[in-house]
Amino acid sequence: MAVRQTAGVMCGRYRLKDPERVLEALRAVFGDRLGPVALERRWNVAPSQQVTVVRTRGARVEGEAMRWGFVPPWDRSEKPRLAPINARSEEAGSKPLFREAVRARRCLVPADGFYEWRRTGETTKTPYCLGLASERPFFLAGLYADAVPGLRPPTFALLTTQPNEAVAPVHDRMPVMLEDGAADRWLSPGALADADYRALCRAIGPEHMLLWPVSTLVNNPRHETAEVCAPVGA
Repeated sequence: MAVRQTAGVMCGRYRLKDPERVLEALRAVFGDRLGPVALERRWNVAPSQQVTVVRTRGARVEGEAMRWGFVPPWDRSEKPRLAPINARSEEAGSKPLFREAVRARRCLVPADGFYEWRRTGETTKTPYCLGLASERPFFLAGLYADAVPGLRPPTFALLTTQPNEAVAPVHDRMPVMLEDGAADRWLSPGALADADYRALCRAIGPEHMLLWPVSTLVNNPRHETAEVCAPVGA
């Protein structure tokens, strides 16, 4: 299944340049509860691609290959009509499409950067790479749908929220970024209390963010090299 993707869709690209550092972060958060997680270096992850997502399985936290583009569990068609890559965190819990996933199928998408496009003219957009000023990895809050045997693998979408002051000049939404205890709480079994859910889905402080313009190479998901996130211009 192909998901149409154009530059500027929020949040439509991310990277994972240092898998070993991500694994260290997972071990620090989950300790002995962490099961197998197979990660590979990626510079330009795009919708419809299959990547490792972290989810709970019983008392364990494990990695599982999932396809980016959430297909609701009741859709058993070969070509789903809906496969959103994002869900607005403020609305997801009340939408039939995501409501059950918010309650019981939350996941973490390991990353150490994501891409956004800033409109700089009527027909031009400048891509940016955004991450933590500490250059630490983080986890994007996600929701997943289970696999349909013989039809498709598990699928997922990223949750978005209002941008902080650092991201707002680039885009009017940003992904929900989680670290440490917040990542652990996101994967806690069962439903989250409304107050906890809202607190976890707030944007991180702008002082923790780092962003820089990058080449338009990132516009094409076939470009899977470090060049796509190299700083360019001012």
